[in-house]
Amino acid sequence: MPRLSRLLVLVLLAVSGCTCGTSEPEPVQAAVVPDAGAPDASTPGVAPPPPEARYAKKWLVIVHSSSMPGEGSGVLEALRRTGLAAEPLRLSTNAFKDLRPCLEVVVAKVFGTRAEAEGFREQLSQAGVVAYVKNAGPLAPERERKDATCRAGAEAEAARAGALSRRTVPRFVESHAGRTFMLLGEGTTSVVLEPVDVRRSVWMAPAGEDPTGLFVKGDTVDLYGAAGLVHAGCTVKGFAWINRGVPHFGYFQQEPPPEAPGCGRPWAFAELDCEVAPDALAFALPAGTKAPVFFAAGEGPPAEVLAAQEEALRRSARFSALRAEGAIQAEQVQERLRQEVKSFRYASGSTHAVFTVARFRTGEGNSLCGGDYDQQVTRAVVLGPGGGERGLPLENLAGEDVVGVLDLEGDGKVELLVQESWPAQAVRLLHEDGSELAGAVVANCDCGC
Repeated sequence: MPRLSRLLVLVLLAVSGCTCGTSEPEPVQAAVVPDAGAPDASTPGVAPPPPEARYAKKWLVIVHSSSMPGEGSGVLEALRRTGLAAEPLRLSTNAFKDLRPCLEVVVAKVFGTRAEAEGFREQLSQAGVVAYVKNAGPLAPERERKDATCRAGAEAEAARAGALSRRTVPRFVESHAGRTFMLLGEGTTSVVLEPVDVRRSVWMAPAGEDPTGLFVKGDTVDLYGAAGLVHAGCTVKGFAWINRGVPHFGYFQQEPPPEAPGCGRPWAFAELDCEVAPDALAFALPAGTKAPVFFAAGEGPPAEVLAAQEEALRRSARFSALRAEGAIQAEQVQERLRQEVKSFRYASGSTHAVFTVARFRTGEGNSLCGGDYDQQVTRAVVLGPGGGERGLPLENLAGEDVVGVLDLEGDGKVELLVQESWPAQAVRLLHEDGSELAGAVVANCDCGC
């Protein structure tokens, strides 16, 4: 089976909670009292609770988390060597409301109280096994939607890796330790990675040549940002393997410091002789490629046109559904539901791209850690000369994540430059039909606060 297909299969298994194909010891199911709020399976006409119900609202002592299934064999072996009464099992975080989705966590043991969990975590720490404590929260009310989202993410990841096999595809650029790197693609390596920062969040090893075979030293590329050209004629001066995943927070508390990355896998990069800021968003095209047409941010149609777009958003079914849902939750916690509608606009000549965003919030809008309500809906349209309008099918896109609009291919259709921070750090170039042209995602293995 090709590597790309294997990756997709493994990730799909992860989101389904399956641990097929692992060579690790068979996990032992913890003897935990079922969740008190779960329906009684013996009640006629009531569906039995899912297997994860017994862990809902319980305190988990987590020793490993990953977006790939079956990982963590090393920590399981270390757990066995402690001789402690661990009851290891694997859980899909999709099952629980308070855990970040699309991860598989390896749990050393489950407890009914935080004090018990912290006590066991301390025992593990004294035995040399790093762990952290997290309450799973109640069962997730939209498990099927979460699973579908994770499957879509896995398919996008596979497509993203496949797209990088073409030399002409846009490639995102990153800055690490004052050096500039262009993403090349995935590959297989057995090199030893070394940390390049104090926190040990980025690990690197040199590569003698491009593992993908697409670039050689001396090749040149042009760098573009959200508004246009950043650097012209940047030269490839070397190659490297880089792992820059975000591990769970307990990883950074290890003493002595860890000797291997805590999340993700190595990707191949080309080092460039141009300098970009650490927080800059930039992508590269082979030198000589026709420059994209960039839309100017903050420019666009007159106020009455923007008002009409806002009114159209307010009349949408999704807007009404979120407002009603938010109102119910606000009443339950005796808070006010705040509603905000605003527009982001971009222009190139007489063509305008308008993103109208409605956001509904209670409290501080901390929906993951604070239990607040925080949902948004976006209406995205391109307004052409003469009043023509075409909607962009981007229902799941947060309009606030769009940081640039351009016509990359000169075909009169727009591409969107998107920067996301949740559930993982990601930069993407999307066609106006919503399909992904290029992207770079930093794996996030932290299952939340």
